Amino acid sequence: MLNFKPLELEDKPIFDRFVLPQQFRHSEASFSNMYTWQEAWDIQMAVEGNGLYIWMYSDVYKPFMLPPYLRDPGESIEPYMRKCEEYMAGRGGVFYIKCATPRMVEKIKDDCGDRYGFVYDEYNSEYIYNAEDLINLSGKKYHSKRNHINAFLRSYQSEFDLYDDKYRDECLKIQEDWATDKDADPREAEEEMLSITKALDHWRELNFKGCVIKVAGEVVAFSFGEQISEDTAIIHIEKARSGYNGLFTYVNNAFVKNVWPHCTYINRAEDMGVPGIRKAKQSYHPVFMLEKYDVILSGETA
Repeated sequence: MLNFKPLELEDKPIFDRFVLPQQFRHSEASFSNMYTWQEAWDIQMAVEGNGLYIWMYSDVYKPFMLPPYLRDPGESIEPYMRKCEEYMAGRGGVFYIKCATPRMVEKIKDDCGDRYGFVYDEYNSEYIYNAEDLINLSGKKYHSKRNHINAFLRSYQSEFDLYDDKYRDECLKIQEDWATDKDADPREAEEEMLSITKALDHWRELNFKGCVIKVAGEVVAFSFGEQISEDTAIIHIEKARSGYNGLFTYVNNAFVKNVWPHCTYINRAEDMGVPGIRKAKQSYHPVFMLEKYDVILSGETA
């Protein structure tokens, strides 16, 4: 049976050797994202032969695995999928894989025939934008975004700076105050605080880049991301204090403009089915959705 273990920083080179050469754009292809959310999702990994396996669990979903990553993407995925079946059956569960991208779905279909079924996962599909659109905000469809930024710049003497350790405590205070203001679920607030703390404490090892926005010398917003492939960066964290008109729009624009202008695409992750988040992400007009699918045995239901 596969031998799983919690992710540790020392596992990043192993994970990256399997995943990065394939130039995936989805957030589960980021070791750094998985590592920072490990405790919340009980994320574990196993390596056996030429396959990398990821196991995840939260009470949001029944236990599941990600599609196995192959060291040689030209090799058939069929025996690795069978390993997933065997492992989940051995743990008393049912076969259930989440977050398969269209490329992964085609690979599984090509190598495994009709053994598996696929169910579209709208809540976990990710929003992909043209970096140029987020930088330039050109045209009528971005008129309101430009107005928000102009309102912020007229109202406040602001300063953009790249993240450094000296900003750690102020950034964590923003998250703490945000959770209090939003009356967030205590467990979810604790999990997000732990994830952000790990990101800030290990940003160099995780290859994160970050920025802060300051007003009157005080940090009022911060954002973190990483370049996941040759043409795509993922924004993992974006937080801002309330009460500053246009601040969220400004930090979104400033981070991409100053840190990611060389990228073609910006992945701003999923909306988790939350109406407010969905509306905000749609308002930036994604160039496409990176669809995600659940994988089940044919004839079964997710």
